[in-house]
Amino acid sequence: MAKISIIMPLYNADRFLEEALQSICGQTFTDYELICINDASTDDTLEILHRFHRQDGRIQIFTNAERRGAAFSRNRGMREATGEYLAFLDGDDIFDETMLEKAYYKIEETAADIVIFAFRHVLSSNIHNKLRVCHGEEYQNRYCHIPFSVTDCNPYEVINWGSGPWNKLYRRSFIEKNHLAFQDLPCANDIYFVNMALMLARRLIVLETENVMVYVRDHSGTDRISCHRDPMCNFKALMQLGQELVKRGKFGELCSCFYARVFFSLQSALVADKKEAYAKAFYLFLQEEGIQKICSLDNQWDMMAEPYVRDALFQFKEKSYASGWYKEKNILSFYLEQETDKVIRLFTGCQKAGKKIAIWGAGENGKTILQFCLRHGLLVNAVIDKSRKKQGSKLCGYTVFQPQDAMEKIQVIIVSARYISDAVEEEIGQEEKEVIDMNQFLCLY
Repeated sequence: MAKISIIMPLYNADRFLEEALQSICGQTFTDYELICINDASTDDTLEILHRFHRQDGRIQIFTNAERRGAAFSRNRGMREATGEYLAFLDGDDIFDETMLEKAYYKIEETAADIVIFAFRHVLSSNIHNKLRVCHGEEYQNRYCHIPFSVTDCNPYEVINWGSGPWNKLYRRSFIEKNHLAFQDLPCANDIYFVNMALMLARRLIVLETENVMVYVRDHSGTDRISCHRDPMCNFKALMQLGQELVKRGKFGELCSCFYARVFFSLQSALVADKKEAYAKAFYLFLQEEGIQKICSLDNQWDMMAEPYVRDALFQFKEKSYASGWYKEKNILSFYLEQETDKVIRLFTGCQKAGKKIAIWGAGENGKTILQFCLRHGLLVNAVIDKSRKKQGSKLCGYTVFQPQDAMEKIQVIIVSARYISDAVEEEIGQEEKEVIDMNQFLCLY
């Protein structure tokens, strides 16, 4: 019996399957079984699996007689699994060679129900580039040393761990004890399983390693094994999650976490849908009946949900699709509002010390920070971006400068985008500037 059972659903995955299998076979931890569920593929998926199986007996192959979808395949994989721990990986991603080893020793050391580790969405052309995530000290102290549960956290923190199953190692006995299974939907079939697991787990832990463990191939193209996106599936998954929490008597204590997940899952589905007609139809559904349905799971929801989330959900009813208001609501904006006093202290402290501040990054996150500053009367002295297309343009009334033109007059750089602080420090070279990663400052990583 293997220590870890890796479950991989596969449908017409031949384009990237070899890369995925190679990154699993090259793991430094070797006591695993790889359960591949061939979902009636019509390409060379099965041939590739048989070739790898002949070289590595840890690879097991099961084939569905007809196409049943990723949820059915993952559930079948769980029934076939013998391992003490479960991992759910996709056949078009690749994985750091130390992923299983580090996750295994962490879950053994801490007796956790779930170990969570870093992943990044990347373009296919960059998928082999090694990336790092340097967790801040506050983040490590909060999540990486002592197991915790979502009830130990602020409600909004649950949105930062992802609804995908592939950046987590699960204790099999925990999954079986709580009778968890993937929901049979064309897409978003992992939302229920993952979030139910996160909310029920009494012992969660995050790997403190700087290594990115999972490189998830970008969903924007048709390269993915599953590229079909139906936002209604998100809604159905969230409804089942809420109904099950009610059924299990857990809704009261988890209500705030649940509605934080609801809003950002719906918002993400709307933003991700590239077909405007579908997105608009889904928005109208939410406006006319969807929000009412999901907010009727418990008649106390409006008192238990976070005010920011409650107000955001109400806006579905009050504002039109054409206003695009929901595009302005991202995870960073949520954290800024929740940590308003902390952020205000940062800006006012710099001002009192006579330090001038620049926001580095004129993208969506930069815009979010500037809008927050304008609402709270916080002074920003410059906006910087390396993109020549953005330089000279206006963002929230500020002219966007190239870095060289602003360096002399500022002492503090607030970086708006995740994971680029090292690149910013390299860019400014020997300049004596204080660089603050806003996402790390707010404990997003």
